[in-house]
Amino acid sequence: MNIGARIRREWTLFERRKTLNILTTTDPEKIVSHGEGLLLKSFQRCASRVPAYRDILKKAGCSPAKVSSIAAFKEMVPLITKEDVFPKYSIQDVCLDGNIGRIRSAMSSSGFSGVYSFGINTEKNHANAVKAIDTALDYLFSISQKKTLFINSLPMGVRVPTSLPVADTSIRWDMALAIFQKFSPAFEQILILSDPHFLKKILEDGAEQGIDWRRENVHIITGEDWVPETFRSYLGNILGTDWDRMDRGLIGGTMGVAELDLNLFHESRDSIRIQRAALADKRLRYALYGEGCDVQPTLFHYYPHRTYLEVVESRDSSPELVVSMLSDALLIPLIRYNVKDVARLYSFNELKTILNDCGYGHLCPELKLPLLSVGGRKNRTLRISDATITPEAVKHGIYTDFSVAILTTGYFRLSITDETFLIEVQLKKGYTVSPDVEAAMKKAIATQVRAPFRLRIYCYQDFPYSMELDYERKFKNI
Repeated sequence: MNIGARIRREWTLFERRKTLNILTTTDPEKIVSHGEGLLLKSFQRCASRVPAYRDILKKAGCSPAKVSSIAAFKEMVPLITKEDVFPKYSIQDVCLDGNIGRIRSAMSSSGFSGVYSFGINTEKNHANAVKAIDTALDYLFSISQKKTLFINSLPMGVRVPTSLPVADTSIRWDMALAIFQKFSPAFEQILILSDPHFLKKILEDGAEQGIDWRRENVHIITGEDWVPETFRSYLGNILGTDWDRMDRGLIGGTMGVAELDLNLFHESRDSIRIQRAALADKRLRYALYGEGCDVQPTLFHYYPHRTYLEVVESRDSSPELVVSMLSDALLIPLIRYNVKDVARLYSFNELKTILNDCGYGHLCPELKLPLLSVGGRKNRTLRISDATITPEAVKHGIYTDFSVAILTTGYFRLSITDETFLIEVQLKKGYTVSPDVEAAMKKAIATQVRAPFRLRIYCYQDFPYSMELDYERKFKNI
Protein backbone atom coordinates (compact mmCIF):
# COMPACT_ATOMS: atom_id res chain seq x y z
CA MET A 1 0.00 0.00 0.00
CA ASN A 2 1.49 3.37 -1.04
CA ILE A 3 1.66 6.38 1.28
CA GLY A 4 -1.36 8.11 -0.27
CA ALA A 5 -3.55 5.04 0.03
CA ARG A 6 -2.38 4.47 3.61
CA ILE A 7 -3.25 8.05 4.56
CA ARG A 8 -6.70 7.77 2.96
CA ARG A 9 -7.34 4.50 4.78
CA GLU A 10 -6.27 5.93 8.12
CA TRP A 11 -8.46 8.99 7.60
CA THR A 12 -11.45 6.76 6.71
CA LEU A 13 -10.95 4.69 9.84
CA PHE A 14 -10.61 7.83 11.94
CA GLU A 15 -13.90 9.19 10.56
CA ARG A 16 -15.58 5.84 11.19
CA ARG A 17 -14.38 5.66 14.79
CA LYS A 18 -15.43 9.27 15.35
CA THR A 19 -18.93 8.55 14.03
CA LEU A 20 -19.34 5.47 16.20
CA ASN A 21 -18.08 7.39 19.23
CA ILE A 22 -20.72 10.08 18.63
CA LEU A 23 -23.48 7.48 18.21
CA THR A 24 -22.54 5.64 21.40
CA THR A 25 -21.78 8.56 23.74
CA THR A 26 -24.03 11.48 22.71
CA ASP A 27 -27.20 12.33 24.63
CA PRO A 28 -29.98 10.48 22.71
CA GLU A 29 -32.21 13.56 22.76
CA LYS A 30 -29.50 15.65 21.10
CA ILE A 31 -29.21 13.09 18.29
CA VAL A 32 -32.96 13.37 17.67
CA SER A 33 -33.07 17.16 17.90
CA HIS A 34 -30.25 17.42 15.36
CA GLY A 35 -32.40 15.51 12.86
CA GLU A 36 -35.42 17.66 13.63
CA GLY A 37 -33.31 20.72 12.81
CA LEU A 38 -32.70 19.34 9.32
CA LEU A 39 -36.34 18.55 8.56
CA LEU A 40 -37.68 21.99 7.62
CA LYS A 41 -34.61 22.75 5.48
CA SER A 42 -35.15 19.50 3.60
CA PHE A 43 -38.84 20.23 3.09
CA GLN A 44 -38.20 23.76 1.80
CA ARG A 45 -35.45 22.50 -0.53
CA CYS A 46 -37.78 19.88 -1.97
CA ALA A 47 -40.73 22.29 -2.19
CA SER A 48 -38.75 24.92 -4.09
CA ARG A 49 -36.56 22.76 -6.31
CA VAL A 50 -38.49 19.58 -7.25
CA PRO A 51 -41.08 20.27 -9.99
CA ALA A 52 -43.29 17.28 -9.16
CA TYR A 53 -43.35 18.13 -5.46
CA ARG A 54 -44.24 21.76 -6.15
CA ASP A 55 -47.22 20.49 -8.13
CA ILE A 56 -48.24 18.03 -5.40
CA LEU A 57 -48.15 20.77 -2.75
CA LYS A 58 -50.11 23.17 -4.96
CA LYS A 59 -52.84 20.60 -5.57
CA ALA A 60 -52.99 19.89 -1.81
CA GLY A 61 -53.34 23.59 -1.03
CA CYS A 62 -50.12 23.62 0.99
CA SER A 63 -48.16 26.87 1.06
CA PRO A 64 -44.50 26.08 1.85
CA ALA A 65 -43.95 29.55 3.30
CA LYS A 66 -46.39 28.77 6.11
CA VAL A 67 -44.53 25.60 7.14
CA SER A 68 -42.23 27.15 9.73
CA SER A 69 -42.33 24.60 12.55
CA ILE A 70 -42.49 20.84 13.01
CA ALA A 71 -46.06 21.18 14.27
CA ALA A 72 -47.01 23.05 11.06
CA PHE A 73 -45.14 20.44 9.01
CA LYS A 74 -47.22 17.62 10.51
CA GLU A 75 -50.45 19.56 10.15
CA MET A 76 -50.07 21.07 6.69
CA VAL A 77 -47.73 18.92 4.59
CA PRO A 78 -49.60 16.15 2.75
CA LEU A 79 -48.68 12.50 2.98
CA ILE A 80 -47.63 11.02 -0.34
CA THR A 81 -47.24 7.49 -1.69
CA LYS A 82 -45.44 6.09 -4.69
CA GLU A 83 -48.77 6.13 -6.53
CA ASP A 84 -48.83 9.92 -6.10
CA VAL A 85 -45.34 10.34 -7.51
CA PHE A 86 -43.89 7.86 -9.95
CA PRO A 87 -46.79 6.98 -12.29
CA LYS A 88 -47.83 10.62 -12.67
CA TYR A 89 -44.58 12.48 -13.29
CA SER A 90 -41.55 12.10 -15.53
CA ILE A 91 -38.32 10.99 -13.93
CA GLN A 92 -36.88 14.47 -14.54
CA ASP A 93 -39.75 16.15 -12.69
CA VAL A 94 -39.20 14.10 -9.53
CA CYS A 95 -35.53 15.09 -9.48
CA LEU A 96 -33.99 18.09 -7.78
CA ASP A 97 -34.12 21.09 -10.19
CA GLY A 98 -35.79 18.82 -12.73
CA ASN A 99 -32.33 17.67 -13.79
CA ILE A 100 -31.29 14.03 -14.01
CA GLY A 101 -27.79 14.93 -15.17
CA ARG A 102 -26.04 14.01 -11.90
CA ILE A 103 -27.22 10.37 -12.09
CA ARG A 104 -24.56 7.78 -11.27
CA SER A 105 -26.81 4.73 -11.05
CA ALA A 106 -30.50 3.89 -10.95
CA MET A 107 -32.58 1.09 -9.55
CA SER A 108 -36.21 0.01 -9.53
CA SER A 109 -38.44 -1.37 -6.82
CA SER A 110 -39.66 -4.94 -7.19
CA GLY A 111 -43.02 -3.85 -8.61
CA PHE A 112 -44.69 -6.22 -6.13
CA SER A 113 -47.60 -3.81 -5.63
CA GLY A 114 -48.12 -3.33 -9.36
CA VAL A 115 -46.50 0.13 -9.32
CA TYR A 116 -42.78 0.66 -9.86
CA SER A 117 -40.81 3.28 -7.97
CA PHE A 118 -37.25 4.35 -8.68
CA GLY A 119 -34.13 5.38 -6.83
CA ILE A 120 -31.19 7.34 -8.19
CA ASN A 121 -27.66 7.62 -6.82
CA THR A 122 -25.37 10.57 -7.50
CA GLU A 123 -21.62 10.45 -6.90
CA LYS A 124 -22.04 12.33 -3.62
CA ASN A 125 -24.94 10.19 -2.48
CA HIS A 126 -23.04 7.01 -3.38
CA ALA A 127 -20.01 8.19 -1.39
CA ASN A 128 -22.24 9.00 1.60
CA ALA A 129 -23.85 5.56 1.34
CA VAL A 130 -20.47 3.83 1.31
CA LYS A 131 -19.46 5.67 4.49
CA ALA A 132 -22.76 4.90 6.23
CA ILE A 133 -22.84 1.21 5.30
CA ASP A 134 -19.15 0.63 6.03
CA THR A 135 -19.56 2.28 9.44
CA ALA A 136 -22.52 0.01 10.25
CA LEU A 137 -20.62 -3.05 9.00
CA ASP A 138 -17.60 -2.10 11.08
CA TYR A 139 -19.76 -1.74 14.18
CA LEU A 140 -21.40 -5.12 13.58
CA PHE A 141 -18.58 -7.16 12.05
CA SER A 142 -15.29 -5.29 12.71
CA ILE A 143 -14.51 -5.09 8.98
CA SER A 144 -11.58 -2.73 9.58
CA GLN A 145 -9.87 -5.47 11.61
CA LYS A 146 -10.88 -8.61 9.70
CA LYS A 147 -10.28 -9.40 6.05
CA THR A 148 -13.86 -9.60 4.80
CA LEU A 149 -15.61 -10.72 1.60
CA PHE A 150 -19.16 -9.53 0.96
CA ILE A 151 -21.38 -11.87 -1.08
CA ASN A 152 -24.31 -9.88 -2.45
CA SER A 153 -27.09 -12.26 -3.42
CA LEU A 154 -29.82 -9.68 -3.82
CA PRO A 155 -31.62 -9.69 -7.19
CA MET A 156 -29.67 -8.56 -10.23
CA GLY A 157 -29.27 -4.79 -10.41
CA VAL A 158 -29.26 -4.23 -6.64
CA ARG A 159 -25.71 -3.24 -5.75
CA VAL A 160 -24.37 -2.65 -2.25
CA PRO A 161 -22.41 0.60 -1.70
CA THR A 162 -19.38 -0.57 0.30
CA SER A 163 -15.60 -0.41 0.08
CA LEU A 164 -15.39 -4.16 0.81
CA PRO A 165 -14.59 -6.62 -1.96
CA VAL A 166 -17.98 -7.78 -3.27
CA ALA A 167 -19.09 -10.87 -5.16
CA ASP A 168 -22.38 -10.11 -6.92
CA THR A 169 -24.07 -13.46 -7.49
CA SER A 170 -27.67 -12.29 -7.79
CA ILE A 171 -30.17 -15.04 -7.01
CA ARG A 172 -27.93 -17.89 -8.14
CA TRP A 173 -27.59 -20.10 -5.07
CA ASP A 174 -25.07 -22.35 -6.84
CA MET A 175 -22.86 -19.36 -7.70
CA ALA A 176 -23.08 -18.03 -4.13
CA LEU A 177 -22.04 -21.40 -2.71
CA ALA A 178 -19.24 -21.80 -5.28
CA ILE A 179 -17.88 -18.36 -4.37
CA PHE A 180 -18.11 -19.15 -0.66
CA GLN A 181 -16.36 -22.51 -0.92
CA LYS A 182 -13.54 -21.22 -3.10
CA PHE A 183 -12.90 -17.86 -1.44
CA SER A 184 -13.63 -18.46 2.26
CA PRO A 185 -10.13 -19.88 3.01
CA ALA A 186 -8.64 -16.58 1.79
CA PHE A 187 -10.74 -14.40 4.10
CA GLU A 188 -11.21 -14.11 7.84
CA GLN A 189 -14.97 -13.76 7.53
CA ILE A 190 -17.72 -13.86 4.91
CA LEU A 191 -20.88 -11.71 4.92
CA ILE A 192 -23.84 -12.94 2.84
CA LEU A 193 -26.75 -10.62 2.05
CA SER A 194 -29.98 -11.77 0.42
CA ASP A 195 -33.68 -12.45 0.68
CA PRO A 196 -34.28 -14.63 3.76
CA HIS A 197 -35.72 -17.56 1.81
CA PHE A 198 -32.72 -17.53 -0.52
CA LEU A 199 -30.41 -17.52 2.51
CA LYS A 200 -32.34 -20.50 3.88
CA LYS A 201 -31.65 -22.38 0.64
CA ILE A 202 -27.95 -21.44 0.63
CA LEU A 203 -27.42 -22.74 4.17
CA GLU A 204 -29.48 -25.90 3.68
CA ASP A 205 -27.96 -26.80 0.32
CA GLY A 206 -24.48 -25.95 1.58
CA ALA A 207 -24.96 -28.35 4.47
CA GLU A 208 -26.04 -31.05 2.01
CA GLN A 209 -22.85 -30.41 0.01
CA GLY A 210 -20.76 -30.99 3.13
CA ILE A 211 -20.19 -27.45 4.41
CA ASP A 212 -20.00 -27.49 8.21
CA TRP A 213 -21.49 -24.05 8.84
CA ARG A 214 -20.76 -24.33 12.56
CA ARG A 215 -17.04 -24.16 11.79
CA GLU A 216 -17.24 -21.30 9.30
CA ASN A 217 -16.83 -17.62 10.20
CA VAL A 218 -19.86 -16.46 8.27
CA HIS A 219 -22.51 -13.87 9.04
CA ILE A 220 -25.94 -13.52 7.44
CA ILE A 221 -27.73 -10.27 6.56
CA THR A 222 -31.40 -10.49 5.60
CA GLY A 223 -33.20 -7.98 3.41
CA GLU A 224 -36.10 -7.79 0.95
CA ASP A 225 -38.73 -9.41 3.19
CA TRP A 226 -39.84 -9.54 6.82
CA VAL A 227 -39.08 -12.70 8.80
CA PRO A 228 -40.18 -13.85 12.26
CA GLU A 229 -37.82 -14.30 15.17
CA THR A 230 -38.35 -18.06 14.87
CA PHE A 231 -36.73 -17.88 11.41
CA ARG A 232 -33.61 -16.40 13.03
CA SER A 233 -33.69 -19.29 15.50
CA TYR A 234 -33.85 -21.76 12.62
CA LEU A 235 -30.87 -20.28 10.75
CA GLY A 236 -28.99 -19.93 14.03
CA ASN A 237 -29.46 -23.63 14.63
CA ILE A 238 -27.79 -24.37 11.28
CA LEU A 239 -24.94 -21.96 11.95
CA GLY A 240 -24.48 -22.91 15.59
CA THR A 241 -24.91 -19.29 16.70
CA ASP A 242 -23.98 -18.37 20.26
CA TRP A 243 -26.70 -15.80 20.98
CA ASP A 244 -24.77 -14.30 23.89
CA ARG A 245 -21.70 -13.50 21.79
CA MET A 246 -22.57 -13.68 18.07
CA ASP A 247 -18.86 -13.36 17.24
CA ARG A 248 -19.72 -15.63 14.32
CA GLY A 249 -23.07 -16.71 12.93
CA LEU A 250 -24.76 -13.35 13.48
CA ILE A 251 -28.08 -13.19 11.63
CA GLY A 252 -29.08 -9.55 11.33
CA GLY A 253 -31.64 -7.68 9.30
CA THR A 254 -31.57 -4.50 7.29
CA MET A 255 -34.50 -2.65 5.77
CA GLY A 256 -34.49 -0.38 2.77
CA VAL A 257 -36.85 1.08 0.21
CA ALA A 258 -35.56 1.36 -3.37
CA GLU A 259 -36.63 4.96 -3.88
CA LEU A 260 -35.35 6.07 -0.44
CA ASP A 261 -32.25 4.14 0.62
CA LEU A 262 -31.09 0.52 0.65
CA ASN A 263 -30.11 0.71 4.32
CA LEU A 264 -32.66 2.88 6.08
CA PHE A 265 -32.64 0.81 9.28
CA HIS A 266 -30.62 -2.08 10.66
CA GLU A 267 -30.37 -4.43 13.62
CA SER A 268 -27.46 -4.79 16.05
CA ARG A 269 -26.34 -7.44 18.51
CA ASP A 270 -28.14 -5.46 21.22
CA SER A 271 -31.45 -5.23 19.35
CA ILE A 272 -31.22 -8.94 18.47
CA ARG A 273 -30.68 -9.85 22.12
CA ILE A 274 -33.74 -7.78 23.05
CA GLN A 275 -35.83 -9.62 20.47
CA ARG A 276 -34.52 -13.00 21.62
CA ALA A 277 -35.54 -12.10 25.17
CA ALA A 278 -38.97 -10.93 23.99
CA LEU A 279 -39.51 -14.20 22.12
CA ALA A 280 -39.07 -16.10 25.40
CA ASP A 281 -40.75 -13.61 27.76
CA LYS A 282 -44.24 -12.41 26.91
CA ARG A 283 -44.09 -9.70 29.58
CA LEU A 284 -41.27 -8.00 27.72
CA ARG A 285 -42.89 -8.77 24.36
CA TYR A 286 -46.18 -7.17 25.40
CA ALA A 287 -44.41 -4.14 26.86
CA LEU A 288 -42.52 -3.60 23.61
CA TYR A 289 -45.11 -4.47 21.01
CA GLY A 290 -48.52 -4.40 22.68
CA GLU A 291 -50.69 -6.62 24.83
CA GLY A 292 -51.40 -9.98 23.24
CA CYS A 293 -48.59 -9.77 20.67
CA ASP A 294 -47.53 -13.29 19.71
CA VAL A 295 -45.80 -12.59 16.40
CA GLN A 296 -43.37 -9.86 17.28
CA PRO A 297 -42.13 -7.33 14.70
CA THR A 298 -38.46 -6.61 14.01
CA LEU A 299 -36.67 -3.98 16.09
CA PHE A 300 -34.36 -1.66 14.12
CA HIS A 301 -32.10 1.29 14.86
CA TYR A 302 -32.51 4.38 12.66
CA TYR A 303 -30.52 7.57 12.11
CA PRO A 304 -32.35 10.85 12.79
CA HIS A 305 -29.81 12.87 10.78
CA ARG A 306 -30.70 10.81 7.68
CA THR A 307 -34.43 10.21 8.07
CA TYR A 308 -37.26 11.87 9.93
CA LEU A 309 -39.82 9.22 10.84
CA GLU A 310 -43.49 9.48 11.78
CA VAL A 311 -46.12 6.88 12.50
CA VAL A 312 -49.48 8.06 11.21
CA GLU A 313 -52.81 6.45 11.99
CA SER A 314 -54.60 5.50 8.77
CA ARG A 315 -58.34 5.36 8.24
CA ASP A 316 -58.45 1.79 9.55
CA SER A 317 -56.39 2.86 12.61
CA SER A 318 -53.30 0.88 11.60
CA PRO A 319 -50.04 2.75 12.37
CA GLU A 320 -48.28 3.41 9.05
CA LEU A 321 -44.63 4.40 8.70
CA VAL A 322 -43.98 7.76 7.05
CA VAL A 323 -40.43 8.77 6.02
CA SER A 324 -38.90 12.13 5.14
CA MET A 325 -35.40 12.03 3.66
CA LEU A 326 -33.01 14.70 4.93
CA SER A 327 -29.80 14.50 2.91
CA ASP A 328 -29.02 17.34 0.49
CA ALA A 329 -27.17 14.82 -1.70
CA LEU A 330 -30.37 13.06 -2.81
CA LEU A 331 -31.50 13.60 -6.39
CA ILE A 332 -35.01 12.34 -5.55
CA PRO A 333 -35.80 13.71 -2.07
CA LEU A 334 -39.13 12.39 -0.83
CA ILE A 335 -40.98 14.10 2.03
CA ARG A 336 -43.72 12.55 4.21
CA TYR A 337 -43.56 9.44 2.08
CA ASN A 338 -45.88 6.71 3.33
CA VAL A 339 -44.21 3.32 2.85
CA LYS A 340 -47.28 1.60 4.36
CA ASP A 341 -45.40 -0.64 6.75
CA VAL A 342 -47.00 -1.18 10.14
CA ALA A 343 -44.60 0.35 12.65
CA ARG A 344 -44.01 1.83 16.09
CA LEU A 345 -41.33 4.35 17.10
CA TYR A 346 -39.29 4.31 20.32
CA SER A 347 -37.00 6.97 21.71
CA PHE A 348 -33.83 5.55 23.21
CA ASN A 349 -34.98 6.55 26.69
CA GLU A 350 -38.42 4.98 26.17
CA LEU A 351 -36.81 1.67 25.22
CA LYS A 352 -34.47 1.95 28.19
CA THR A 353 -37.42 2.41 30.55
CA ILE A 354 -39.26 -0.60 29.11
CA LEU A 355 -36.18 -2.79 29.49
CA ASN A 356 -35.55 -1.63 33.05
CA ASP A 357 -39.17 -2.15 34.07
CA CYS A 358 -39.12 -5.72 32.74
CA GLY A 359 -35.79 -6.63 34.31
CA TYR A 360 -33.71 -6.42 31.12
CA GLY A 361 -31.80 -3.20 31.71
CA HIS A 362 -28.55 -5.01 30.91
CA LEU A 363 -29.75 -5.35 27.30
CA CYS A 364 -30.01 -1.60 26.72
CA PRO A 365 -28.31 -0.84 23.36
CA GLU A 366 -24.89 0.74 23.15
CA LEU A 367 -25.99 2.90 20.20
CA LYS A 368 -27.88 5.92 21.50
CA LEU A 369 -30.13 5.95 18.45
CA PRO A 370 -33.93 5.86 18.45
CA LEU A 371 -35.56 2.66 17.23
CA LEU A 372 -38.61 1.42 15.41
CA SER A 373 -40.38 -1.90 15.13
CA VAL A 374 -41.69 -3.05 11.75
CA GLY A 375 -44.11 -5.92 11.43
CA GLY A 376 -44.80 -6.18 7.72
CA ARG A 377 -47.07 -4.37 5.28
CA LYS A 378 -50.62 -3.33 6.12
CA ASN A 379 -53.68 -4.88 4.44
CA ARG A 380 -52.20 -8.39 4.66
CA THR A 381 -54.89 -9.85 6.92
CA LEU A 382 -57.57 -12.26 5.80
CA ARG A 383 -60.77 -12.26 7.82
CA ILE A 384 -63.79 -14.52 8.21
CA SER A 385 -66.25 -13.01 10.70
CA ASP A 386 -64.10 -12.39 13.80
CA ALA A 387 -61.35 -14.83 12.80
CA THR A 388 -58.17 -13.56 11.14
CA ILE A 389 -55.02 -14.97 9.61
CA THR A 390 -51.80 -13.24 8.50
CA PRO A 391 -48.71 -14.35 6.56
CA GLU A 392 -46.60 -13.29 9.54
CA ALA A 393 -48.38 -15.74 11.86
CA VAL A 394 -47.98 -18.59 9.36
CA LYS A 395 -44.26 -17.85 8.95
CA HIS A 396 -43.76 -17.71 12.70
CA GLY A 397 -45.53 -21.04 13.10
CA ILE A 398 -43.63 -22.89 10.38
CA TYR A 399 -40.25 -22.01 11.90
CA THR A 400 -41.17 -23.05 15.43
CA ASP A 401 -40.46 -26.63 14.36
CA PHE A 402 -37.07 -26.98 12.68
CA SER A 403 -37.96 -30.44 11.33
CA VAL A 404 -40.88 -28.85 9.50
CA ALA A 405 -38.99 -25.72 8.37
CA ILE A 406 -36.32 -27.74 6.57
CA LEU A 407 -38.97 -29.40 4.40
CA THR A 408 -40.25 -26.18 2.82
CA THR A 409 -38.99 -23.61 0.34
CA GLY A 410 -40.62 -21.01 2.57
CA TYR A 411 -43.21 -20.25 -0.09
CA PHE A 412 -46.89 -20.51 0.82
CA ARG A 413 -50.21 -18.95 -0.22
CA LEU A 414 -53.17 -17.86 1.91
CA SER A 415 -56.73 -17.67 0.63
CA ILE A 416 -60.34 -18.12 1.64
CA THR A 417 -62.10 -21.05 0.01
CA ASP A 418 -65.67 -22.04 0.87
CA GLU A 419 -65.61 -19.72 3.91
CA THR A 420 -62.51 -21.49 5.24
CA PHE A 421 -58.92 -20.33 5.50
CA LEU A 422 -56.68 -22.30 3.14
CA ILE A 423 -52.90 -22.45 3.55
CA GLU A 424 -50.99 -23.92 0.60
CA VAL A 425 -47.33 -24.79 1.19
CA GLN A 426 -44.55 -25.76 -1.22
CA LEU A 427 -42.08 -28.48 -0.23
CA LYS A 428 -38.46 -28.42 -1.36
CA LYS A 429 -37.24 -30.65 -4.17
CA GLY A 430 -36.84 -34.23 -3.08
CA TYR A 431 -39.52 -34.20 -0.37
CA THR A 432 -42.93 -35.83 -0.67
CA VAL A 433 -46.26 -35.27 1.03
CA SER A 434 -47.19 -37.77 3.73
CA PRO A 435 -49.65 -37.91 6.64
CA ASP A 436 -46.76 -37.40 9.07
CA VAL A 437 -45.56 -34.29 7.19
CA GLU A 438 -49.10 -32.88 7.08
CA ALA A 439 -49.66 -33.50 10.78
CA ALA A 440 -46.33 -31.94 11.83
CA MET A 441 -46.78 -28.88 9.63
CA LYS A 442 -50.36 -28.29 10.72
CA LYS A 443 -49.31 -28.55 14.36
CA ALA A 444 -46.48 -26.05 13.86
CA ILE A 445 -48.68 -23.51 12.07
CA ALA A 446 -51.45 -23.92 14.63
CA THR A 447 -49.12 -22.66 17.37
CA GLN A 448 -49.68 -19.18 15.91
CA VAL A 449 -52.79 -19.43 13.72
CA ARG A 450 -55.65 -19.71 16.18
CA ALA A 451 -58.47 -19.84 13.61
CA PRO A 452 -59.51 -23.11 11.94
CA PHE A 453 -57.74 -23.66 8.61
CA ARG A 454 -57.20 -26.24 5.91
CA LEU A 455 -53.68 -27.14 4.90
CA ARG A 456 -52.71 -28.25 1.40
CA ILE A 457 -49.09 -29.31 0.84
CA TYR A 458 -47.54 -29.65 -2.62
CA CYS A 459 -44.43 -31.37 -3.86
CA TYR A 460 -42.04 -28.82 -5.34
CA GLN A 461 -42.98 -29.27 -8.99
CA ASP A 462 -46.72 -29.39 -8.28
CA PHE A 463 -46.96 -26.02 -6.52
CA PRO A 464 -49.25 -24.00 -8.82
CA TYR A 465 -47.78 -20.53 -8.22
CA SER A 466 -44.79 -18.76 -9.81
CA MET A 467 -43.53 -21.66 -11.90
CA GLU A 468 -41.91 -19.49 -14.58
CA LEU A 469 -38.86 -19.65 -16.82
CA ASP A 470 -35.63 -18.87 -14.98
CA TYR A 471 -33.83 -16.23 -17.03
CA GLU A 472 -31.00 -16.08 -14.48
CA ARG A 473 -29.55 -19.18 -16.18
CA LYS A 474 -28.74 -20.12 -19.78
CA PHE A 475 -31.38 -22.34 -21.37
CA LYS A 476 -30.44 -26.02 -21.50
CA ASN A 477 -31.39 -27.03 -25.04
CA ILE A 478 -29.91 -30.53 -24.91
